[in-house]
Amino acid sequence: MFFFNTLNQAEALTPLLLLLIALIINIFLGKNSLSGRLKGYSPNTLNKIIEWFDLKLNRENRSPLDRAIRGGITTIFVLLLSGIFGLVVIWLSANITFAWLFELLLILMVLDQSNTHKNLIEINKALSNRDIKNSRQKLMNLTTEVSEKSDSFSIARTSIEFIAISLVTRVLAPVFYYALFGFIGLAIYHAITVLTIKIGNKTERYQDFGFTVNRLKFIILFIPSLLSGPLIVLACLFVPTANPIKSLKSILKYRNKIHNYNLGIALSAYAGAFDLALCQPKNCIGVTKKETWIGTGTAKATHKDIQRCLYLFSTVGLINGLLIITLIIIDHL
Repeated sequence: MFFFNTLNQAEALTPLLLLLIALIINIFLGKNSLSGRLKGYSPNTLNKIIEWFDLKLNRENRSPLDRAIRGGITTIFVLLLSGIFGLVVIWLSANITFAWLFELLLILMVLDQSNTHKNLIEINKALSNRDIKNSRQKLMNLTTEVSEKSDSFSIARTSIEFIAISLVTRVLAPVFYYALFGFIGLAIYHAITVLTIKIGNKTERYQDFGFTVNRLKFIILFIPSLLSGPLIVLACLFVPTANPIKSLKSILKYRNKIHNYNLGIALSAYAGAFDLALCQPKNCIGVTKKETWIGTGTAKATHKDIQRCLYLFSTVGLINGLLIITLIIIDHL
């Protein structure tokens, strides 16, 4: 929000208002259905650029240090390119009539909060119908933290963990960086997310090449993860079956129990809110970790728990929207 003033966007549509419009459209219509049909649109182009660098620079005959340096160069180049693209979009919105529609389209291509909700609703429906195979397959399309041997309880727990993680990575973080830095912030955040998916996994091939982007992902999620804690506790006040006191206590007790501190806050908040035990020792975030359980509640989560967690997810999203409205009002005072 503060960065916009340096670009003199007074005559353009207020960026925060543009963000609010995008969030409302995303809630009712989901992720832009046209984006998947546009072969040249930015996310696909970004994927191709990263794949080219991966092919040319990440070769097995190179030393770990060399691959780490080349991965850092790849990350810097992609972020620089994304930053320039974001700056161009902001300039266009500020200086060309109705160019903000182009920016709005790009925001809709990146935001994914409604699709997360929609996918989990389908998994919840399959579980409620005792269709374990279908629910497992749907969840495997979303995360690597589920296996062919996962039972209904494990599928429900993993679904809830996915909801908590998505709240930070797909809702709070992109909105936070757009509100703070405009489309530049959103473009760079999206670039880091795509880089993490493409070269950030901890396999032998990307252990060194993805070192830089993994560190950056941890850094950029730090503040959104801190915000997720109080927002979830606040949202618990408006969810009949959630317990805000237990959610807060769970955050204080379990936030450091998972290998990724940024994910631990939201996960522990959800576990406490609904008296659950999450994050059983398993292949977590693509890496085998010997982690303790988060929460002292039941590990036998069901489709009803997924439904309650989705309710909380939506409530936090609503509070997030109200905060944006508050910032818009403050910005116009």
